[in-house]
Amino acid sequence: MNARHHILFVEDDEAEIATFRRLYDGDQFVVTPFWVQLPRMVAPEIGKVLGARVPDLFVLDMYFPVTSDPPGGFTSDTIDDARAHLARALRSAEELEGMFLDESALAKKDTELLRAGAELVYWSQRMLRHWCDVLGRSSLGGIALMRLLHEKYPSVPAVFYSRKATVADVKAALEAGAVDVLIKPHRSIEDIEAIRIREAFDRYCDGQRPQWR
Repeated sequence: MNARHHILFVEDDEAEIATFRRLYDGDQFVVTPFWVQLPRMVAPEIGKVLGARVPDLFVLDMYFPVTSDPPGGFTSDTIDDARAHLARALRSAEELEGMFLDESALAKKDTELLRAGAELVYWSQRMLRHWCDVLGRSSLGGIALMRLLHEKYPSVPAVFYSRKATVADVKAALEAGAVDVLIKPHRSIEDIEAIRIREAFDRYCDGQRPQWR
């Protein structure tokens, strides 16, 4: 029987760590979780967690707080902009839903449906990016974390596992040396999607590149 691949999973949300272990820790992988709030906290602690072991793969969250005392929520100065971004995303969703209510027109509106779907994705990403900025979380934290790990473990590939990554985030991560950026599946489909993600993790643990490259 082949030895299990060893994954070090780094995340700042303990609930996400529990989900990751449920989905991926088992016969195929052994998962070492590492909870961290700031990227610079990793360097002095990572050796204590791993000991003499060297993992086959780093799986990292991308968005981390950029200060030691991140904001706890929206304030009177920021709530109006947050609501405005949410309202724009909801209007896009309503526009798309309205198109589907007219069944007779659906077959004639393929281009409009795609445009409306793209609008919804665009404004949802804009909303999330704005909220992350206000709440002190940044993709730069995850990239900084990856660079710290590569200084200590240069031979270990790193993959980002994120729910909020945008196209710009993916481009920056790949340019910084990440092997791939995988999107965390929604809770409703995570058990199904885990099969596909396990296959990707297995390839990357073996030193393979993404199939899309």
